[in-house]
Amino acid sequence: MRTAFAALAAGAVLTLAPAAAQDPARGQTLFINTGGATGKPVGNCVACHANIDALREMIRNRGGRPDDAASVRRVLQRAIDGAQPGAAGAKAQYRGVFKARDLDDLAAYIVRAKLSALSGHRSLALR
Repeated sequence: MRTAFAALAAGAVLTLAPAAAQDPARGQTLFINTGGATGKPVGNCVACHANIDALREMIRNRGGRPDDAASVRRVLQRAIDGAQPGAAGAKAQYRGVFKARDLDDLAAYIVRAKLSALSGHRSLALR
């Protein structure tokens, strides 16, 4: 019985570890200044996704749960992986740019983001 409980507890800790490692403040930096934060010549996420309600609806429409960072991360990864180079609104520019940690942090930020004034334009800030 103790062995089963210990295994269950260890599994719970391992499940929570990735969530604890997520850094929504770093995700905010990646979202607002994508090119600067990654050092790559890519567009900033905020340029197309400043409206948090619309972004969350897109995530929902793609089968994700906008209140769950793991679900948001999966949607982000699928969007990047499935993007067609040269297509309008393509996420292909981010292929090879975002590392696993970047996607974790972006997802954590998107889950916690709210609308606010930032740098003179409506953008997303942490709540």
